[in-house]
Amino acid sequence: MIPHNFVSLANEQFGQLTVIRRVKGNKLHSKWLCKCSCGQLTKVLATNLRKGTTKSCGCLRKNFAVTHGHCKDHAKTSIYGTWHAMLSRCRNPLDKRYYCYGGRGIKICKRWLKFENFLADMGDRPSPKHSLDRINNDGDYKPSNCRWATTKEQSSNQRFGNMHRRNY
Repeated sequence: MIPHNFVSLANEQFGQLTVIRRVKGNKLHSKWLCKCSCGQLTKVLATNLRKGTTKSCGCLRKNFAVTHGHCKDHAKTSIYGTWHAMLSRCRNPLDKRYYCYGGRGIKICKRWLKFENFLADMGDRPSPKHSLDRINNDGDYKPSNCRWATTKEQSSNQRFGNMHRRNY
């Protein structure tokens, strides 16, 4: 039974998806058969189309490495791994280092929540000896407070190291 407030999405475009026809869904949510620009067919809930949470058959996620030249596999590109670890330290309470970062209020600027922006601002790491460093250890992750630094450079910029030296 089609509800009285039913609106057809047939022939509408949502991201890479073109709606073909309505298919059987549940009583509360309508489902639509869509054709992706890559040629695949997929069934998507109308709410996911309207909200923009589903934009393709999944090919956009699969081709993520193609769009920015890096891969979600940390072993394949270290800069993506660096970015991902930064996100986890600041945003995931289950991360073992969260208490030193997100747990004490360290945030990531909105721009850097997207990998491509982080890469554009920081560039590739100069060498394998360099890692991401916050200039002000109490400051957030943002372009004006981050740099690539060697272990030696970072050793003089540690929160606990500096506190320890001041106490003696």
